[in-house]
Amino acid sequence: MAAAAKTMVVSLGSSRRRKRGETLFRFEAFCQPGYPANFAGAGGFRDNMRTLLGFAHLEAGVHGETKCWSFQLELHRHPPTVVRLFVVEEVAASPQPQCHLCRHIGWGRHLVCSKSYHFVLPRREPAAEADGLCFAINQHNGGGAGKASSKGTTTTTASSKGHLLHGVVHLNGYGHLVALHGLEGGSDFVSGHQIMDLWDRICSALHVRKVSLVDTARKGHMELRLLHGVAYGGTWFGRWGYRYGRPSYGVALASYQQSLHALSSIPLCVLVPHLSCFSQELPMVVTKYQAISGHKLLSLGDLLRFMLELRTRLPATSVTAMDYRGIMSEASCRWSAKRVDMAARAVVDALRRAAEPAARWVTRQEVRDAARAYIGDTGLLDFVLKSLGNHIVGNYVVRRTMNPVTKVLEYCLEDVSSVLPAVAATGAGAGAKTRVRFQLTRAQLMRDLAHLYRHVLKEPSQALTAGAFGAIPVAVRMVLDIKHFVKDYNEGLVATASNGGFGHHPHINLCCTLIVSNGSPELAPPYETVTLPAHATVGELKWEAQRVFSEMYLGLRSFTAESVVGVGADQEGSPVLGIVDIGSAVVVQGSVGDQQRQETNGEEVHEAAVVAAVCEGSGDVVVDCVCGADDDDGERMACCDICEAWQHTRCAGIADTDDVPHVFLCSRCDNDVVSFPSLNC
Repeated sequence: MAAAAKTMVVSLGSSRRRKRGETLFRFEAFCQPGYPANFAGAGGFRDNMRTLLGFAHLEAGVHGETKCWSFQLELHRHPPTVVRLFVVEEVAASPQPQCHLCRHIGWGRHLVCSKSYHFVLPRREPAAEADGLCFAINQHNGGGAGKASSKGTTTTTASSKGHLLHGVVHLNGYGHLVALHGLEGGSDFVSGHQIMDLWDRICSALHVRKVSLVDTARKGHMELRLLHGVAYGGTWFGRWGYRYGRPSYGVALASYQQSLHALSSIPLCVLVPHLSCFSQELPMVVTKYQAISGHKLLSLGDLLRFMLELRTRLPATSVTAMDYRGIMSEASCRWSAKRVDMAARAVVDALRRAAEPAARWVTRQEVRDAARAYIGDTGLLDFVLKSLGNHIVGNYVVRRTMNPVTKVLEYCLEDVSSVLPAVAATGAGAGAKTRVRFQLTRAQLMRDLAHLYRHVLKEPSQALTAGAFGAIPVAVRMVLDIKHFVKDYNEGLVATASNGGFGHHPHINLCCTLIVSNGSPELAPPYETVTLPAHATVGELKWEAQRVFSEMYLGLRSFTAESVVGVGADQEGSPVLGIVDIGSAVVVQGSVGDQQRQETNGEEVHEAAVVAAVCEGSGDVVVDCVCGADDDDGERMACCDICEAWQHTRCAGIADTDDVPHVFLCSRCDNDVVSFPSLNC
């Protein structure tokens, strides 16, 4: 039976009243090394989190055990643009403190932490500035990421609608990126790259362990994990170190990588003839970007990668560049071609000198005064300045615009190879009468990209689903099935004890874990850093480990440390540094109380306990699907009414829009029922 909904709402007062006396941090530098503090790598996430919150503003209007802090982050000084990052401390509480995100990424056997921290960057809205901000962390029935079954299920999700950033990190350092929305997702001032950079800096500075995400990012109707996968061999989040996290629908890492390689390496010389069988537009798109690139694009991956990189170099609005010699054919031109050519090149030279060392906009008067030293005919000079907007002269495109503040014409130079690659490749002087040399906008490129995506990858024609191309739909399905990605922030680091007790350091940091002698063998937390005075004894190490682990995990609240493995009871008064080898891990043995032991046996202290409560019976949940999945991957599932094994609804032939039948049988049980001999009365 489904559990009742639970919501934790955090309501914040007016931001105008909060700004007085607060520290203003630079957005682009926040959580860089030394800013706002030097975080200790050995101290672990919990200590670094405490240090960071020491620089935050504690919000008013938050009641009970829930606490909320905020940071003012300055994006720009002129005009002043400030966003506010909130940090909410969530205290785990009964009856369902488990995290479904941990379960779906494969961390279901982790112990439930006593606290979690939510990092929220709300979307800037006028109402939020005037009346305050309000956001919720919900526990609700069902949900898009949960299971579908004739038996009730419960999932825990974060209400991230309207948030530019929502990330959560549990006290043990494992976290999840829940939501990220850039300019196309409703952000007014900050892009998705900037938000992602901020989140990555925060995680790196606080020394989190691992962060997971479910990649459903889209660009229009294009799934970015497929588009970037074919172009770059990984997800869009891969540039920040996120890699394949776990199988979905039974798609293992090797199959995922082979699918990406197969799609990326499709030869264009073979693909284009097949495209021309049903569409003349697609071969023209391929040919156009082959010409623009200036170098040979051999495969589909090369083509998509070039188009994505070209997109970042194109302006959003129309960019039309013309050969400057076309102005000589205008009726108002009364000068010879040689004199116009000299004046145009003098203007470009003047712009280049005035804009050094960095490219900048130069007023018309500055350009005119500089070129006046070489061109004595002011009428010719004024004519050229009036006509040169968006024209190509040599290796430059001359841009002209009116300054919106001063209402004065300004000029700027752009390298023709970075803006108009076709011109750089073919040359700008094919003919004096040629007007339009190149025209391409970001919108046009995105239309071409979407056209290729749809007709080659997402909805290939019959010509691309037979013969050698028959594997395209299968490979695309495998790539799209993989949504779970993880970044390991401790990759390459080894958990070792640090020799901080020698020299001038007053403390030592030891890596420690537990063995619960009277509990489940799975009640074993990961290593944590325990900080002790340099001359601490073995007994003090034992009690400090007890304090750290009992405060961190719900299932260890009554843990009592009894001994340090490998150290005799008669050595408890001896200094740690004289007994424990530097570089070795420390294991503390102890026991939990009867109540905690019962909870452990019932698996209520693990993140996956909420799944175990779904099916009737006392055994573990069994996932047995025809696709090969043997664990909960977060996809929609149904529970068999006979064997109580879980199976993907998609694999069972149930559409996403259809309800699960009142009586559902998995394929094995269904075959067994059909094979029953008929009963004769």
